[in-house]
Order: sequence, then C-alpha cells, then structure tokens
Amino acid sequence: MKKVVLAVSVLALSACSTMQPPRYAVSVDNIQTLKSLTEINGEFASLNQPAKFSSNCRLMGPIEPADGLSIPQFITKAFNDELKMADKYSKDTVKITGDITKIEFSSISGLTNGYWDIGLSLNSTNGANLTVNNKYSFKSGFDAITACNATADALSPAVQDLIKATVSHPEFSKLMKES
Repeated sequence: MKKVVLAVSVLALSACSTMQPPRYAVSVDNIQTLKSLTEINGEFASLNQPAKFSSNCRLMGPIEPADGLSIPQFITKAFNDELKMADKYSKDTVKITGDITKIEFSSISGLTNGYWDIGLSLNSTNGANLTVNNKYSFKSGFDAITACNATADALSPAVQDLIKATVSHPEFSKLMKES
C-alpha cells in the first residue's frame, strides 16, 4: 500500500511542472526584411487566442511563456520587438490586431520530433487584412521531460519563423502602410 501511495505522489508531483520557454530573442533575418520594406510603421496592438488550446505537454504540465505573458501577449511582444529593432515601430500610425486562428504543438511527432503550428488572421486600422499559417518543426526527444522541455524551448524560434512568414508575405506591406 505504501508503494502505491508513493508512486501516486511521485506521479502527481511530476505532473505539476511548468515548462517555461526562454524570453523572445529578435531575429536578424526578420529585422533585415523589415528594414527593406519602405513606408511601413506601426504596432501590433493585440492578438486574441482561440478558446481551444491546451498548453499541457504530456503529463509534465503546461508550457507558459516567460514573464507571466500569455501566448497572445508573447507573440504580440515579439512582433513589436522586431519592429522596434528595425526602426519600424510607431504607436502613432497603423495598429494591427487579430486572432490566433490556430495554435497547437506536439512533442511526439514521428517519435522524437515535434512541431508548433500557429496561424494568424491580422487586421490593420488601414483596412488591410492578412492571414498567415506557419508550422515549425524541431527535434524533441523520446522521454517526456526531454521532449516537453525541447517543445518549450522551441516556442521562441517557432514565433521567429511565424514572424518571418508574416513579414515576408507579399501583402504585409499593405498591412503596415498608412492609408
């Protein structure tokens, strides 16, 4: 009986971990792309997250961004950090809002791989719209601890890749230009 209680206690305690990705780091490639776009300025004001998203990774617990940010706040801040570094950020011009239309991850795709799949529907105060979907793949690991930590660590590069897909989109300039 003591062994059963001990096993259940260990399982319960191990299921309470929160995996926290590192803070977002700007991408040199994204900054270069943004700098090459003329006549764009603005800010990402807010993103809404769909109700369907489980941040739980296996039985390890949730993946939550650093600094107490939600996933939408993390992605919004990442876009604004890139705009700031490219000298394209302005609170006084275009404002982008939108929805995270898809967000899911897997820590066990093909046994030792994983992915983040994120989609955005963006709306500009200038009337332009843009939809972007991006799937970022990475090596995760076999056991839950390794795989879930790798999944958490992959959130920042997944968002970098999402931003790359967004700013490289042919319609992105229209989204960020004043009317």
